[in-house]
Amino acid sequence: MASPISGMAFVRLSAPDLGRMQAFLEDFGMVLVHRDEKRMYMRGVGDAPFLHVTELGEPGVVSFGYQLRGDEQLAEVAKLPESQGIETFDAPGGGKRVRLRDLNGFTIELVAGQQRAETLAARPIVRGPDGESRSLSSARVVRLAHTAYMTPNLPETIAWYQRTLGLLPTDELYVGQSDNVIGQFDRLDLGDTLVDHHVLFMLRGPRAGMHHASFQVEGVDDIFFGFDHMRMRDHDHVRGIGRHALGSQIFNYWMSPFEQMHEHWISHERMNAHSRFNRIQIGEGMSYDTGDRPPERFTKQVSPVVAWPQ
Repeated sequence: MASPISGMAFVRLSAPDLGRMQAFLEDFGMVLVHRDEKRMYMRGVGDAPFLHVTELGEPGVVSFGYQLRGDEQLAEVAKLPESQGIETFDAPGGGKRVRLRDLNGFTIELVAGQQRAETLAARPIVRGPDGESRSLSSARVVRLAHTAYMTPNLPETIAWYQRTLGLLPTDELYVGQSDNVIGQFDRLDLGDTLVDHHVLFMLRGPRAGMHHASFQVEGVDDIFFGFDHMRMRDHDHVRGIGRHALGSQIFNYWMSPFEQMHEHWISHERMNAHSRFNRIQIGEGMSYDTGDRPPERFTKQVSPVVAWPQ
């Protein structure tokens, strides 16, 4: 089944202090779109009206948002038994939305018909008369590339997302014996159209929640610009800079003030519906990548699912 979605749209988190979250996200590389007493929207430099929503409330994750390929897919997903029907999307860019609840009780939002935003000017690549090589600014976030989701019901959760979102397995990870599966990377099925290595990584854990949200930056230099900028602002660094062997992705991970992990990410590896599925044996602690071994804090990270805001 072809994917009804074309990619990630946004992540919806929850935090008790919108001001602290705004400061973190601006240093991370996003721009404020709208903020009121209960909710805040942040965008990147691409044409998405927003990439990140923070609801006022206890720390956690509320939902993942996906972009539907069109209105036809909106009508299709509205027929699913988990659907809450088609709703007007009261958010920057407008459009329509269908909310579903997965088997762990987690909400996903499927959106269509949003008005695209004007892209922001690219970082200059030609040095001007008064310019210099080193940038002292934040990274430039372009889009939300993927999310990682922890669940105690890994096989059932994989099956649900593959069936509902038409995802294809890219790489599966196991420790020891091949039946000891600890995670699976899944990508979009858009036929011959090239897509990222994964749009969702599902991993086994003691409770359901978000492991991290991954944001593509404008260029690989942004990973390093972002590292210097975030360090100067005393933000909480978790892991990196490194390279994920699967997907050939350069990464760096940062924790929000409310224990929600955000990744700076860029990759040039692409796949289509015909790309090979591999099962990969890895070491304990998800040790498979280039760079330092993942710290325990990284491997055990999970932001809890919180209730839909009232």
